[in-house]
Formats: sequence, C-alpha cells, structure tokens
Amino acid sequence: MTSLSFRYAARSEIGRVRKNNEDAGFASANLLIVADGMGGHEAGELASSATVATVVSASNDSTTADEVLALLADAVITSGEHIADVVAQNNQLAGMGTTLTALALRGDRIAVAHVGDSRAYILHEGELAQMTKDHTFVQTLVDSGEITKAQAAVHPRRNLMMRAIDGIHAVEVDLSIREAHVGDRFLVCSDGLCGVIEDGAILECLQNADLPSAVTDLIDRAMANGGPDNITVVVAEILEAAVETDPVLIGAASDTENQDRLPEVDFPSEAEVVLEDELIFVIPKRGVRTRLIPILATLATVCVSLGCAFWWLSGQWYVGVYGPTRVAAIYQGIPSAGLSRLVEVTSLRADFLPEFERNKLQETIASSSREEATALIDRLQVRVNDCLQNPMTPGCPALY
Repeated sequence: MTSLSFRYAARSEIGRVRKNNEDAGFASANLLIVADGMGGHEAGELASSATVATVVSASNDSTTADEVLALLADAVITSGEHIADVVAQNNQLAGMGTTLTALALRGDRIAVAHVGDSRAYILHEGELAQMTKDHTFVQTLVDSGEITKAQAAVHPRRNLMMRAIDGIHAVEVDLSIREAHVGDRFLVCSDGLCGVIEDGAILECLQNADLPSAVTDLIDRAMANGGPDNITVVVAEILEAAVETDPVLIGAASDTENQDRLPEVDFPSEAEVVLEDELIFVIPKRGVRTRLIPILATLATVCVSLGCAFWWLSGQWYVGVYGPTRVAAIYQGIPSAGLSRLVEVTSLRADFLPEFERNKLQETIASSSREEATALIDRLQVRVNDCLQNPMTPGCPALY
C-alpha cells in the first residue's frame, strides 16, 4: 500500500479583542487537532492544552483507523479527567472546558473525532464540504427547521454550546471514518475563523497552491472582519509519500507556562519553530522544514513614540464587569497592564445576563467609542430583560 501523509501549515492568532489565546492546536504528518478553550477564570487555555496533549499521546499507540478512532474516544474521557483534576485544585477555575476536532490519517483512511463548534472542512475535486456538525444551540434550531443556516450565522446565541469537554458532564463524541485521497485538502479551525468568514471565502483561500499563503489569507480575512475571537487554523494536503517531519504545537499548547501548570499531562515534543506574537508557521515538505517569520512582526515598530501611544489609548474603549458590585461598566483604554480608566458604572447586573453574554462581558468587550459602548450596554440590558421575562430560556441564569 502506498504511504500517505499530511503536508501542512499551521498558525494561531490571538485576534483583535481577546486578552489571551485559549485555542490550542497540533499538526504532524498523520494528525491534525484544534481545541478551543472556554470558561473558567483564565483557564480555557489549560483545558484546550490538556486535551490536545492527551489526544496526541493516545493516537501514537494506533496503527489503523479503527484503532485510532477508539483511542480518540478514550482520550476525550482522559482529557476530561485532567480538567477535573485542575478544577479540584482550584475551584476558581470551575467552568473551564474545550472543544475538540481531530483528524488522524492511517493508511488510506481518516478517523475524525469531534466535540463542540470547532470545525473540519474538506476540499475534494474543487468542492468544499463541512465534515463536522456544530454542537450548538442554534444548530439544533437549524436541524429542526426553525431557522436557516444564514439566520444561525447571526443568531445572538450562536455560541451557546450543547457539548464540550469540561470534566463534569459525560460527553458524546462524534466519531467517523472516511477515505483519504491524494490531493485532498483539509481545514481544521476554531470558530474564530469559521464563525467570522463565509464558506465562499474559505473555499477561495483553500484553493491557494501555497499552504502558508492559504493560512495567511484565512486569518487575514477573519481579522479584517473584526477578529472577535482567537483564530487557529491548520491547513493540510494529502501527499502520496511518507513525510519525515517533526510535529508542531500551536496556540496555548505551545506556551511553556501552560505546560508547567499541567504537570500531570505529557506534552509531545515538537519541531523548533519561530514563535513571535503567537504566530507560528510550519510547512514540512518531504523531510525539509521551512520556517517563516511572520510579516506582522514588523508592525511592532509602528508606535515609536510615547505621544503616539497615549493618542492610541485615548481611542480605545471597552465594557467589562465592575468587580465590587458585579455590574457592567464602561472603561477607556485597554484591559491590561493598568492602561485603562473607569468612566461609567451602570446598573446592569452581569449575573442576570445569559451565559454567553455574561462570559463575554467578564472577558471584556471592545468598543470603538463611548457611544458604541453605551449602545452595547443597552443591548445587554435587553438580554437581561428577556431572561427576566422568560427565565427558562436556554442559557439564562437561575434567578430566584
């Protein structure tokens, strides 16, 4: 049997809004993974990192697609146990969890394991198809015919998850096997990409002959649309050859601080890659590693004076939670390094918001002006009123 391998390019980007990268990914000649961490007090990155490392370790013991499929299912349980252990040691991290989408190439077949709303796509003979189904509230509405796919893309609860690996709930993993064909291209990504750009744009980018350029195009388009979430992209193509290459970790899983916080997790060794501002490219070609220093690194020279920095900060606004009273507040500046000032404390109770909006507010939501921040508060108040009127709506808090 002719050997098949993945040739790939991978990159993880923090985005324009988030303060840290909770996405994690992995790529090798026979395994592609993306996990999108969520929830908990700055601990989503631990959930995604532990899951990626656990899945890599489990898949190494398999030789066939059937074997790896069973091992991937077991790895989901093990990663949930790692998450539970972390929460047991620090109750403040309760609520952390992660998605998982993994493609394992064995022989002429590909095993797929999927939980959550990260996605896998295939480009076969010029046709793009989504390989996974989102485990979200709006997808259940689409499946039942209550809303269309287009309506789901802009639904206010499109990120309300129905399945995730959280160490608390038993999780059902979507498992499947499909044939592998030379020349097929695959995209594995977090919803920071697929939730921001349309399938037509994904198709156009994947048709680029150069894999790093395809990855760059995808992330640039997501950033141009606001980059509201972390963006992790792995693009791979099947070659009719045995590729000798070291694997690569990207995003949160490549951060040594995250690895140190998970001493019980066995992280895989990886290739030596260029890491700057959380941008990583790796594209092995028949045993040769090519490293590309991201062009965006040159942007670090733009703000060369203190006056420029102060001018820039004066135009930054965000909405967050005012700690002492747990109400929404408007800030000028950026939510890090003390570079912000409190402008207005509102009467909107953060704990009365639906789960998705509550988590977003806790993480802070960027605005382009004070007027936009005020308008956002008004929209959030509408969501609070909806929950007060219909407390049984999925995602609304239990109010007594």
